Amino acid sequence: MMRQKQRYFIVPFNSKRINGRQLVTNRLGGWAFLEEQDFATLNAFGLVEHSPLYETLKAKGVVVDESNVQTLLQEYRQLNRNLFLDTGLHIAVVTNRCNMACSYCQVSAAPDEKDMSIEVAARVILYLCEVRRESVVLELQGGEPLMNWPVVAFLIENARKANAGSKSLKIAVVSNLLLLDEQKMAFLNRHDVVLCTSLDGPEDVHDRNRKLIGGRGSYREVMDRASEFRMKFGRRISMLPTITRFSLKHPRRIVDEYVKNGQTEICLRPVNNMGNARCSWRELGYSSAEFMDFYCEAIEYILELNRQGVDISERMARVIATKVLLKQDPGYVDMMNPCGAGRAVITYTPDGGCYPCDEARMMGKKLFQLGNILEDSYQDVMTSANLLSLLEASCLDLWKTGSVFSPWSGYCPVVNYAVQKNIVPKTACSSAQSIQDGQFEFVFSKLSAEGRDMSILKDWAIRGGYENKSKKIQNV
Repeated sequence: MMRQKQRYFIVPFNSKRINGRQLVTNRLGGWAFLEEQDFATLNAFGLVEHSPLYETLKAKGVVVDESNVQTLLQEYRQLNRNLFLDTGLHIAVVTNRCNMACSYCQVSAAPDEKDMSIEVAARVILYLCEVRRESVVLELQGGEPLMNWPVVAFLIENARKANAGSKSLKIAVVSNLLLLDEQKMAFLNRHDVVLCTSLDGPEDVHDRNRKLIGGRGSYREVMDRASEFRMKFGRRISMLPTITRFSLKHPRRIVDEYVKNGQTEICLRPVNNMGNARCSWRELGYSSAEFMDFYCEAIEYILELNRQGVDISERMARVIATKVLLKQDPGYVDMMNPCGAGRAVITYTPDGGCYPCDEARMMGKKLFQLGNILEDSYQDVMTSANLLSLLEASCLDLWKTGSVFSPWSGYCPVVNYAVQKNIVPKTACSSAQSIQDGQFEFVFSKLSAEGRDMSILKDWAIRGGYENKSKKIQNV
């Protein structure tokens, strides 16, 4: 008797046991939780066509046949949308000067403390105009960008004029707010600029983290200016905490502070061992396990607040949920494969230097420089040998093939270089990879239960949708 030809294909998969069941995932972004018996059947290639298990796995994208192959390919394109888009986030570092001296700042002190000139700013705008993309973000950073206010005003006014509605242009200014007076507030509001700042938590946490010099950048100053801006213009300033060793003791209090200030999202990300932070790492730093203890307690509390009707989400969990549940690319640079540095984001320094991301310019290494906007065209920068080397090094398909989370993961070769002195990662020794895997495992542990928490995570993902946001707000 002739054996009937198999008419389906099992996409190669990885697996991991979570909450008593086997999580199965594949490179297309298909995934399913299976009981041990069903997992054994799949693993032994014992599927029976059109059986309940077969139909479940086909619906989940684990099994492919003629009826779902086009859908899975379209979902893969959607999940990896960044591969088909031009650069969306353009970070202009308008000055290296700062009026604060935070111990955890990732930026090393620049020897010349240079300001960006109008000439360089004009070239930044030209680059924006050359981008073939429907939506772009111009983010102005420092140092403290308001210390070079003439160039900030020039970039905002002329980027709007040059764009002339041809693209959806979002402009953000990342500031410590110390120089934010009424005139600047009115200007930023008039030009629909998003203001972003750092708030590390309640007053004692924020001020302890800052190690204030002369009281500058205190909790009270941040709150006073944020309140003034909200009262005068009806707009809230976006906020981001920096998580230090001291922060780890206060997950619930930090979340409560953000809720109190009307923030509907908080991003709990570990501090990087870069720049000035390296000098204080023994005091500031922690292990990946210590951070994950903090992170899990904070997210459990945020989910608890959601069940009580409080509107707040956590950005990293939302990004993961968006990729896993909706199979959409939320545009988070560090979770692109290859990394989005140089593709999804470009950073321009005051001297016209062009770098693949903000961390790269913080390193101060020519190793990462892609060119200079005073001399090179946008196309020259996008085809530079340095960028191609970074992209090759950040292909996780080469270094992390056995991970169940690899379909949605990514890593930054620049941050890896800061820690391991190599753009090629030793993923098993990487704290950043350990934390990212821990965050994925936490989210999947909630998805495995298929209860209220899963519904909350899906709601976060749906509300986020396709977005064009900065991957993070840098320490200010």
